[in-house]
Amino acid sequence: MPGTSDDDDLLFADETEDAAGCGPALSPWTVLIVDDDPEVHAITRVVLHDVEYEGRGLTFLSAFSAEEARAVLRATDDIAAVLLDVVMETDDAGLKLVHFIREELSNRHVRIILRTGQPGLAPERQVIVGYDINDYKAKSELTAQTLFTATVAALRSYQHIRAIEEGRRGLENAQRATVHALGKLAEFKDEVTGDHVRRIGRWATAIAHRLRADGVYTHIVDDVFCEHVGLASMLHDVGKVGVPDHILGKPGKLDPQEMAVMREHAAIGGRILREASGIVGGPNPLSLGAEIAESHHEKWDGTGYPHGLKGEAIPLSGRIVAVADVYDALLHRRPYKEAWDHRDVLGLIRREAGTHFDPAVVDAFLGVLEEQGTP
Repeated sequence: MPGTSDDDDLLFADETEDAAGCGPALSPWTVLIVDDDPEVHAITRVVLHDVEYEGRGLTFLSAFSAEEARAVLRATDDIAAVLLDVVMETDDAGLKLVHFIREELSNRHVRIILRTGQPGLAPERQVIVGYDINDYKAKSELTAQTLFTATVAALRSYQHIRAIEEGRRGLENAQRATVHALGKLAEFKDEVTGDHVRRIGRWATAIAHRLRADGVYTHIVDDVFCEHVGLASMLHDVGKVGVPDHILGKPGKLDPQEMAVMREHAAIGGRILREASGIVGGPNPLSLGAEIAESHHEKWDGTGYPHGLKGEAIPLSGRIVAVADVYDALLHRRPYKEAWDHRDVLGLIRREAGTHFDPAVVDAFLGVLEEQGTP
């Protein structure tokens, strides 16, 4: 917003900074200036032109309205800090832009410094707490030193946030690698099961997204669940590493003693994965994998194993994999059976809704098949 001559005199007091010395060896930090007063842009560039942080200088982008800023933010993904006027084309243009950054772009990294010539229009505490603001200053308070300090603090905060994000991604990649390694155990143990677990991962993801789209179990099926369930479901049979090969590969029906040994794989898998997930802590694919491994043979009517859980006492992840597992297993040849016709498989799944399977999960699964054009 345009300032008065008095504001211009006070905007940046006559302070000087030492030259930064040698030019930056690394790519500069990107700072976006958003203000409808061209003089504010010019003064900001003059004051900060020689600033360096961690051996990197600054490069500036300018937007003279909130709408221009939206276009710049959409096109540029490495902006470290935004110096943002609160009052521009409207009294709340700046705050609406903050909402756009945090909510529509889902950008939690960029640091925001609000600058205003009318601080009464935006209470400081409300703005900082509600909109994740790095700093909030009246233009009359800004000297060259305070602007320098606020900018460097914002860059430091941005750097720390990105480092934390990189660490989180590294941990997630390590977890994914662990899941795939454990999944390979099942593939090594049984080549047929190896293909099976990858298909189960795709089905589980599709069913979870369909449940969410249908508004079913929305208190469970959130972003994290949808992201993890497909990967975690690949571990549903990892407990079979504890089952002897002669039982896994037996061409024919298992006797009662062999069946008892086979059924132990659910508890074995749950125990292995629960111990591993405890090292990581918090919700993660391994903890969800433990839940799936132990519960995917439970039945909706309580007649399953290993714990005889019933209805919604069975974890939703296990109920999803139960449908996907039976569907895929029946469609494909195993040492003890031939592949079923697809219509026969669907007939069984429909009949078992409400006894073996959660009816809502069956509905979601059938919806996925319909979306894919599968008869």
